[in-house]
Amino acid sequence: MNKLFTNKHWIGEFFYPDAFESRFFGQIDYSPEDGVTLSYTIGCDDVPDNSEIIYGILSTGKKCTLIGHFSYKDGGFIATKDGLLVYQGQVNFPLLAIGEFLSSDEKFHEVYFTHTNIQEFFFPKGHKDFIKYSEQPIYKISTPFGKIEVENTATFKPLYSEDINSKIYSQEPEAVNELIQELKKIEEKYPKANIMFKEDIIYRIFLNFDSAVTARDAYNQVADFSNLFALLIYKPLYPESIQIRKTGTDRNPIWIDLYPSIFINHRTVKLSTSELFHKLMPITISNITLEVIISEWLKARQNNSIILSSIQNETGFRDQHTVHGEFVLYATQFESISYNAKQKANKYEYPLTNYACQKIKDSIAKILDKPLISDAAIAIGDLRNEITHVGKPKKVLSNLSLHDLIRISKYLQLTLIGYMLHTIGVPQDVITKYQDKFSPDA
Repeated sequence: MNKLFTNKHWIGEFFYPDAFESRFFGQIDYSPEDGVTLSYTIGCDDVPDNSEIIYGILSTGKKCTLIGHFSYKDGGFIATKDGLLVYQGQVNFPLLAIGEFLSSDEKFHEVYFTHTNIQEFFFPKGHKDFIKYSEQPIYKISTPFGKIEVENTATFKPLYSEDINSKIYSQEPEAVNELIQELKKIEEKYPKANIMFKEDIIYRIFLNFDSAVTARDAYNQVADFSNLFALLIYKPLYPESIQIRKTGTDRNPIWIDLYPSIFINHRTVKLSTSELFHKLMPITISNITLEVIISEWLKARQNNSIILSSIQNETGFRDQHTVHGEFVLYATQFESISYNAKQKANKYEYPLTNYACQKIKDSIAKILDKPLISDAAIAIGDLRNEITHVGKPKKVLSNLSLHDLIRISKYLQLTLIGYMLHTIGVPQDVITKYQDKFSPDA
């Protein structure tokens, strides 16, 4: 699958809605790092000035819709020798839909998407090689916005007795021959069975909205879902593929592929696509109530943008500038939690006391050389001030290495995540397991 993690290019003719006669040549480039870009050359002067959508007919023969503001004159122009003005430029679009011409306000009830490793969250035998294909949804819940189902889709090849030797090897040839003979008997007994061999299987999520949404809003719902699961698995998580479905004039379904501009670092892409294993994940479907989590998440998601951004844009690389910025942001979030709890006087101690596991508390105390959590909290405040105020003596900062700062910043982040998980209904023992798992040793 991995459509959204690979670079793609399409050439075609493009035009404004209701202006097919003024179509122009262009190329669409897509990458997870740079998003969706249209490079165009327009040699006529009767093209409309701007539009919120652009249609295209690609060299593959497929229709497409570029969603986002477009004004060809923003790209500049050049004059040829005979005086013809040729406009050339590049424009980024928030969203590309391949498979149909969509109106700007067209709405849909159904969106399907896939994520790397999503099966590991849902099922103990998560690796796709061990998953049995099912024609029915294998997990479903109701949410405030509609229905969520987890299903799988697979690709198969026919399995015939004469093919066994090419597909199976054994050091006991007689065992293989016996298998061939048994399969022949089954083929004769069930001539219409059409036994198939599973080549690949993909988990996908199906969202069925109670109220229809635009393509942009459908992607935003997918992004919300991705953010929640990135939080639960503590890893950048972006969709591998997104499809919306509509009914065509012949009543057959039309599948439309969505390509959003997500602009993520190549290191983040690598982290997002790295393999996970169910047994090593502190939060899975088995120890939370997902219906409750999703319902609470929809209420609270806008309040957690800083922490979500830190997870979703993780690169695995740190320098002094990055760590200083992260530390100040996290310390500020500590203040916000304490102010909301009317604990302004304990703005750094309160979150540590209530939302950090013992490992985090002990580790911070060890690095800062402050046995009491109250003293460690004061040192955190002093450290924040030393970073943010020019000319302030670096009494705490001068005693810490970059590695120390990286670990302290991680502890603050995990404390904030503990608060977030608590607010959306994750059990405390699961939160502790999560923080213990991801907290670095002091």
